Amino acid sequence: MKKFVLFSVVFLSLILVSILFAIFSFSLLFSQDSGVKEFEENFNIRLPRGTVSEKIYDDYSGFHNDGVKLYKFVFTPKGMKSFVSYIEKQKDWEKLPLSQSYQALIYGGEVKDFSGNVTGFGGFAKEVGLPKISSGYWKAIGDKSVITARFIDYENLDIKTLINLNSYDFYLAIYDTKKGILYMFHINT
Repeated sequence: MKKFVLFSVVFLSLILVSILFAIFSFSLLFSQDSGVKEFEENFNIRLPRGTVSEKIYDDYSGFHNDGVKLYKFVFTPKGMKSFVSYIEKQKDWEKLPLSQSYQALIYGGEVKDFSGNVTGFGGFAKEVGLPKISSGYWKAIGDKSVITARFIDYENLDIKTLINLNSYDFYLAIYDTKKGILYMFHINT
């Protein structure tokens, strides 16, 4: 009887381990890169097959999910052509340079409000290692997971709005046409 119980336990354990291994392997095989998934969900674009992301910076461990993230996306040659062709046809992707508001916010600088007052911005790019990109396209969107961001037009952020913001909750995508690299900047402060 003891041999039968021992055999049953070993046999059931092997079956359970095999099933768990199969499920885990299947999920790894068909899981999507988390950076690619985040980009696609927020920018409502399917990135070309074979796109690989690299997380360059991430300090999202703070209070209320505040932080800054920077992803770098690398395409296959075919994927790069496909992506560039797509964004060139879109009206909501702008050619660089960034708007004055985003230039100050991302790379730093001073802006004057309508009263002539000067406000300085330190720039997030230096903190996270985002290179200065001079040729390409960009698009900004509000972080829809943050309720207050739904009331701010991050797509058309102007100086007046920028100066009056106490916090930032947006995504910024910048495509570098010289290097063929897409960057996604996510900021929640």
